[in-house]
Amino acid sequence: MEVLETCVYAEDLEAARAFYEGVLGLPCFQFKPPRHAFFRAGRGVFLVFNPALTEKEETLPPHGARGSVHVAFRVGAEELPLWARRLEEAGFPVWWAEWPKGKSLYTLDPAGNLVELAPAGIWGLE
Repeated sequence: MEVLETCVYAEDLEAARAFYEGVLGLPCFQFKPPRHAFFRAGRGVFLVFNPALTEKEETLPPHGARGSVHVAFRVGAEELPLWARRLEEAGFPVWWAEWPKGKSLYTLDPAGNLVELAPAGIWGLE
């Protein structure tokens, strides 16, 4: 079993798309404002929903979140400095975290969600 999809919530889908596609490079394959933006992320998908709409769903179970949620994307350890520079140049702050098996970096997306870029080795995975 592996994660097929995960999501964060944002009301400004244009800003979310600019960040996840424009800065992180995730291909957007479905963009349906004001409800959602869907991105490819490796073998899975990454979803951004507008909670103002999905909390009121009638055909699917209602879902949504307010405040910062967390997502981590797998990157190579050697890529972390490049990502840090790219994020900072795009105006996004970067924080570093040291783990027993390596380090990762964090930033905030335009909606305030905590986005981590990390090598799989911090979890003992490869």
